[in-house]
Amino acid sequence: MTDGRCLTLFTKPTRAGEVKTRLIGELAPEQAAELHAAFRDDLLERLDPGAFDLSIAWALGEGEPVPDGPHPGLRQVGDDLGARLLDALARAGESHELVAAVGSDHPLLPVEAVEEAFDRLERGAEVVLGPATDGGYYLIAFRTAALDRRVFADIPWSTAGVLERTLERCRELDLTAELLAEASDVDTSDDLRRLIQELDRADVPACPRTRGLLERWDRLSGGD
Repeated sequence: MTDGRCLTLFTKPTRAGEVKTRLIGELAPEQAAELHAAFRDDLLERLDPGAFDLSIAWALGEGEPVPDGPHPGLRQVGDDLGARLLDALARAGESHELVAAVGSDHPLLPVEAVEEAFDRLERGAEVVLGPATDGGYYLIAFRTAALDRRVFADIPWSTAGVLERTLERCRELDLTAELLAEASDVDTSDDLRRLIQELDRADVPACPRTRGLLERWDRLSGGD
């Protein structure tokens, strides 16, 4: 255990045609799958030195084993995203006072943002959210004592109303919620083009696998 903090990364196994599906067309299914793996592995490498324990929640088929790896793995359980988040956060909360979850679709997420979320919890926030530009959130963190299934109830998942409704839930439950800086996931062709523009800047976090793929595909200025 590291300072009572645990981050769970939500992701999927790498299978062409089953991951980054909204990029298919812009990319071939096999390329979309390669990019998914690059996003996940770049993010894991950046998060690994953080001052928190790190686990991976996998979206798996029935009977499919949890993949082996350097980080503890668990199966996502639940009928919708809210139920899966609640289950994973509650399991982390069995041994940690502060818990958080992020997705693997945010390759530029800095480890400092995760640590800021935990710091805010330690300073008194009960819930911390990282707003996404599409109206959802890229991070959610709780004091374990404040984790409440009602925060995830009746949320319009995969819509622009996710963050707003979640904040409403927190207000209804008298939970002190704070927001991190807004950031973007990479789900669509427009998102990918924005990421490419950002990677051409020198001040973004290192993403060697993602950058290498995009250069190989002649999508970055560094490509041949």
